[in-house]
Amino acid sequence: MTRFLQPACVALLLSAAAPGVHAGANLGTPEDDHDHGVSFFGFVKDARGAPVGDAKVVLTVKDGLRLVMQTTKAGMYKSGNLSQKISPANVTISCAKDGYRQTRVIRRTARPEPNKPVEIECRMERG
Repeated sequence: MTRFLQPACVALLLSAAAPGVHAGANLGTPEDDHDHGVSFFGFVKDARGAPVGDAKVVLTVKDGLRLVMQTTKAGMYKSGNLSQKISPANVTISCAKDGYRQTRVIRRTARPEPNKPVEIECRMERG
């Protein structure tokens, strides 16, 4: 057996060992954990397209469930997987930050595919 692992094997081992980083949670029941639904991600940007860090992003499901996330310095947010019982069409995203107002929400993923995240961008401007 060789003393060194192939680079592809090392990358696979590292990715398997790294814990998942999610700013959200499963909005379902424990029985849904094995049967994940869609997740959401995106960016909060200002009118010029620059990232807005530390903004609050609220994911709201039509039935009233809400998930609150914070953006990174790069303006990115990501939810965990929702229950498969939740249709992506019934989910809205809004964003807020002191000194800014939301001007637009852009849904980049028009037709969600199974196990593919939906991208939604928030645009804000100072004011």
